[in-house]
Amino acid sequence: TCALPISGGGLAQDTPGFSLGGFFEYRVENEVNSEDLSFTYYGARLGFRDERWVHLFIEGGGESLSFEPFDDKTTGAFGLGGTFWLMRQQYGYGPFDLGLYGSVHFADYSSVKIKGTTEKTDLKHYRYMGQVVIRGVINQDFKAFVRGGIMGTKLDPSSSLIDDDDLDKIKPAINAGVELQLVQNMIATLELNYSESVGGAIHLDYWF
Repeated sequence: TCALPISGGGLAQDTPGFSLGGFFEYRVENEVNSEDLSFTYYGARLGFRDERWVHLFIEGGGESLSFEPFDDKTTGAFGLGGTFWLMRQQYGYGPFDLGLYGSVHFADYSSVKIKGTTEKTDLKHYRYMGQVVIRGVINQDFKAFVRGGIMGTKLDPSSSLIDDDDLDKIKPAINAGVELQLVQNMIATLELNYSESVGGAIHLDYWF
């Protein structure tokens, strides 16, 4: 996200337009038999934002889960979401932006074979998030943010593979990170996330 310096009235302006980029995310969502169940998700992201109200994205790529019968096999996954800004500092609300973040995610493992067999599973992975966002502009090349709210996670498996109540839960979710402008129009986002355990993500976006 590009921004003008805070000096001179505290203005901060996002450049409107579209972005194209890539991402890599590691997230621990569930616990099965006292062991963390983690997901590795990566791919490409298309973004859109206007000057004031909204920042939207749609993404697609691959996902793998750390569960022994699948041997970390990768399947297709996609997601979409966005941030709706309620207050922006260029409107005189203070040295921060305040908004609401939401996203949904889906991955289908039905084409993945169970390790050591010729059978395929009907496993599907769903995730949705709703969070409040606070973002502060340190200078034109550096922003820090924190998001807090809930994450709904659902792993819809064959009952013979996994039978655990923790696979369909709503949990607290916290994300914190920074946005760095590397070169003109190129933004890197570094992020830590926490729900069941600690994870992280990196995003690179080029704005046109």
